[in-house]
Amino acid sequence: MTDAADALVRLLYRDLGSPFRGFPAGLYARDGQGWNSDHPFLARTVRETRPRLVVEVGVWKGASTITLARALRDAGVDGAVLAVDTWLGSPEHWIKPNIFPDLHHVHGYPQLYRTFLANVAGAGVAPWVVPLPIDSGGAAGILRHHELRPDMVHVDAGHDYAAVAADLARWWDRLAPGGWIVADDYDPEGAVWPPVRAAVDDFLAAHRHEAFEHSPLKCRFRKPA
Repeated sequence: MTDAADALVRLLYRDLGSPFRGFPAGLYARDGQGWNSDHPFLARTVRETRPRLVVEVGVWKGASTITLARALRDAGVDGAVLAVDTWLGSPEHWIKPNIFPDLHHVHGYPQLYRTFLANVAGAGVAPWVVPLPIDSGGAAGILRHHELRPDMVHVDAGHDYAAVAADLARWWDRLAPGGWIVADDYDPEGAVWPPVRAAVDDFLAAHRHEAFEHSPLKCRFRKPA
């Protein structure tokens, strides 16, 4: 475990240790399914900024978490990815019959968290990852209490306007000066997830920011130092 991840584990989990400690990864099937999980903005932002704390909001099965953790490892950064999710799915997973099975219910309760742990452990990047199974607002409150400011945030949780706007606002507030936000599912044409585009555009219009750029289905921008 990196020093940064170890410090985060001790702060959040006290004497319980890392959630990966003793996890029987071989009992659970790995499943690398995801969307835009290896987008260049993720690894590039890590390489360019060498962040000590990355927060990913909306994790699913961990494919982009693994991309971020590998980037930290490959760049030799003593950093950690704080993976924030309830692992209960989003509204579309409960609404759409074609993706409902992805939640892997057992007695009515989704099992995504165990899939996430198995994926991260199997990828060999657990030393760089600290899961935090709570919603975005709760996670921001925990970081505020501990006076932690991430250097990079990957926003990839809800897709409705209110959820995206709330995530951008709360994590911009927590973001360290000079830090970066990478937002998922941003389509400047508005053809894919138009509420995401609208929320990002409105946020940027209302907040001073730097270095905005977009590439298919992600955008990134920096908080002024």
